[in-house]
Amino acid sequence: MNRIFGSLFMLFGLTAALTSAQGHNGPGGPGTLPRANSGLNVGKQQVVQGTISSVQIAYGAQYPSIVINNTQIKVAPAWYLLENDFELAAGETVSVMAAPSNTANDSYLYAIDITKTASGSKITLRNELGVPIWMGAARRGGNTQAPRTGGYCVDTASILTVTGTIDRVNSGAGIQNPSLALKVNDALRTIGLGPERILLDTDLELKPGATLTVKYARSACAGEYIALQLVDAAGHSLVLRHDDGTPAWND
Repeated sequence: MNRIFGSLFMLFGLTAALTSAQGHNGPGGPGTLPRANSGLNVGKQQVVQGTISSVQIAYGAQYPSIVINNTQIKVAPAWYLLENDFELAAGETVSVMAAPSNTANDSYLYAIDITKTASGSKITLRNELGVPIWMGAARRGGNTQAPRTGGYCVDTASILTVTGTIDRVNSGAGIQNPSLALKVNDALRTIGLGPERILLDTDLELKPGATLTVKYARSACAGEYIALQLVDAAGHSLVLRHDDGTPAWND
């Protein structure tokens, strides 16, 4: 197993396990929502717009938070955003519909939906009652997407297939899927990959110096090149996304 992704895997694994366990064993019995997540004041929703100054994420965190204009907003489990191919990093400009909690001594805002200003890509995290959408996804194996608008922003005319040498693999800052730097004809190109669990579940090992063929495209939503398919020197293949950019891991 590729150890490059080890630490990130532990983080997402712990987050997913905690979220799944809470979804089954809330204070009201099996299948109920935990008390802290079931009482948003959706009547006081507000829009927070601006540039993300930081992403707060740590081991065991129930879900990360982002800071916009000195306002801290709780988001959703990192695994859920990445399963839906929605990344967040400091420096991105977003518009967040958020609501406060009804729980005493809880001063956080909670994101209902997030829209990226540059691309219009949107993810909905909680329904009209403020109930987290990912709770059902965790019980069904984490493969249910939240409603999104804006598509996956892939220009099909930009699709290319190249063969090169892996220079390095990066775990990424903030809530981001891993990426790799591929050296092709003495030029480096950084290409976003997919959820770590997909990479760990395949026999295709990504290590510096290895030869790799990558089918990739430009994504305005992600603001980067994203991998559609990986093929190593031995012929092992991994399809990450379809040509329109939709994640293959949610098929």
